[in-house]
Amino acid sequence: MGVRQRQLWVFYNNDTLKCCNQLFFVEMARDLILGLNQYTHSAAVCVLDANGKMLFCGEKERVSRKKNDGGDTADLVEHALNAVGAELSDVRMVCANNHLFRIDRFHDSIDWSTALFQYRSSYVSDFNLLPGIERLELSHHLAHAWSALPYAPFDNGIIVVADGMGSTLHEMQMPGENYFTDFGLEKHPQFHEVERKDEAFGWREGESSFLFEGGNIQQLFKRFIPEPSPSLLYNYGFENMSSLGALYSRVSSHIFADWNACGKVMGMAPLASEWNKDYEHQPILSGSLDDLVIDWQRLRDAANPNQWADEDNRGAYASLAADMQSDLETVMLEKLQDLRAKTGAKNLIFVGGVALNSTLNGRIHREAGFEQVFIPHYPGDQGLAVGCAAFAYAQLNNQQLPAQQQALSPYSGVEYTDNDTAAALDDWQDWIEEADLEDTDVADVVAQAINDGQIVAWFDGRSEFGPRALGNRSILADPRRGEMVEHINSAIKKREAYRPFAPSVLEEKVSEWFDDASPSPYMSLTVQARADKAEQIPAVVHADGSSRIQTLSENDNAKYHDLVQRFEKLSGVPMLLNTSFNIKQEPIVETPADAMKSFLDSDLDLLVINGRLFQQRKFPDMLTSSMIPLAAPNFTAESVSNSEGDNMSVRVMVRGETFDIEQIELGLLEVCNGENTLHDITDYFKENWDVEQDTIMSHLQGLYSRCLVSIIIPQE
Repeated sequence: MGVRQRQLWVFYNNDTLKCCNQLFFVEMARDLILGLNQYTHSAAVCVLDANGKMLFCGEKERVSRKKNDGGDTADLVEHALNAVGAELSDVRMVCANNHLFRIDRFHDSIDWSTALFQYRSSYVSDFNLLPGIERLELSHHLAHAWSALPYAPFDNGIIVVADGMGSTLHEMQMPGENYFTDFGLEKHPQFHEVERKDEAFGWREGESSFLFEGGNIQQLFKRFIPEPSPSLLYNYGFENMSSLGALYSRVSSHIFADWNACGKVMGMAPLASEWNKDYEHQPILSGSLDDLVIDWQRLRDAANPNQWADEDNRGAYASLAADMQSDLETVMLEKLQDLRAKTGAKNLIFVGGVALNSTLNGRIHREAGFEQVFIPHYPGDQGLAVGCAAFAYAQLNNQQLPAQQQALSPYSGVEYTDNDTAAALDDWQDWIEEADLEDTDVADVVAQAINDGQIVAWFDGRSEFGPRALGNRSILADPRRGEMVEHINSAIKKREAYRPFAPSVLEEKVSEWFDDASPSPYMSLTVQARADKAEQIPAVVHADGSSRIQTLSENDNAKYHDLVQRFEKLSGVPMLLNTSFNIKQEPIVETPADAMKSFLDSDLDLLVINGRLFQQRKFPDMLTSSMIPLAAPNFTAESVSNSEGDNMSVRVMVRGETFDIEQIELGLLEVCNGENTLHDITDYFKENWDVEQDTIMSHLQGLYSRCLVSIIIPQE
């Protein structure tokens, strides 16, 4: 029996992870189960304990700070195990998925490939390969199905998986120890597989459906799509693949040169008639999913790919978006209604990337005819980690599903401590200061600030898992102020001006403000604002009168629910504008350090971290000659000149970021060494650069706003 020091994480009544350091006896491993989405975009991990309780879920992008990051999962697994106070020796089983290739085959040569520098050294880390731990692997759509099966609020129904592409038919048919596909499932009497007609490089899963009763799953529907070219070429092969998700991604690629910008396409679709006065729907898709007809010529002839900057193209872009959105809804609804009629199923689970389309989801709730529809907060590929973990648990426990000790919570990441906040503040204290609340409740201060028109970053508790910020990593604003849409998009999120925002609505008040509003705790449904209310909340109502709502109950998130209630008391409006706390090209913030950095990189007014209120330090109104400007430490610079010696550009690298600056600003950084006073610096530039003091002050303020310079005020 050994003794060792380690972190012990304990679940309290509010299901919040708390950490303390303890010495305790270690008699046996904890038999943890890891689920992984590995080696592809949206890499993720899920940790279950031996009883099937979900301890942690996280995405690699939150650790690496690279949007939709994929590849190996070494750093992520280490992060997850640290979060639950565990070590590799505590892991009993791992189950993984990758839709591009079979992981078991890939691992056969990973040591050799890494030695030849084809992959980073982290690919052969023990935290990535997990040597000595029993390993399972799932095909893509089966992993999606398992991601929601144990957590749905009903015991029977159908599961529909729709995404860009799943596993290849070839790899699903290849034998492999501990490799599982839906080919091993019993076929329902109504099972139908769409005939594979065309010549193709290969075939991939497009859409799948299953009928389930408890943990018993039967195949119900399968559509493999032809793969005209290898999927590892440009754009994952989505430019010529015929799944519903791939076709939607084709439009996303055409407009934004990004297959994974489908949310932008969905948000653009309602603007077709506004941006194109002659707009009339022209189908791209026709027929049923069983015999889908695609107007490939229309897609190939679409003009001006990747020319968003030219506003003259936007009418055509919006028309294309609206046509694809309408066709997606028509085809998907028809298929769901057909499956319901054939099986008599009353309940639906909907997963896969297509299930992120909240406009479609709203119509499914209203029109597909199911009594209950369940879409988890992770319908995309990050959710595969959950499905893999749940499947592994069932394999270890005689096919029993993980028990639901509580309702599925989206808040399954790390909860950071005051020590983490203090460490972050040490790095940013020259530009951020904590407000003195005295005896005032921070929620009252924030509610009043939002009521007064300020925009607040709200960081609280455990981070969310999945693409939506649901009140723990959120930017919050007043939904009554229509000007918020343009301001948040341009000055804070730094993205396209048309992008809509969602409201977090008190569950008990949602029917007073929205029509046909089903529960939507994960912000997964779009509904219509009531005609008599829409004008009161213009910042959260889109051009077509719709809103993607988050219905908020006290049980979901008591602290956030309380904040919305306090805002309602001031404003009479039971909701807040809620958008994810991130800026363009970055994932949602994870740590207090991430939060402070994003706060400083945007035009936010206030930042709250676990009940502590922060604001930006203003550039001093009155500069004195004795003040000492100090450049950010350890910066490196790159200056480019033409053949005649004229400076063309200057770039500075600091804290892992790159900034384009002017030549004079590089000169300022070089003399802001912590020794020269402001008087010394202005004299130097006047004498050597012939630059006046006002110009120096202007550039100094610009450097300060980008956290490249701080100001030391000498003690009297």
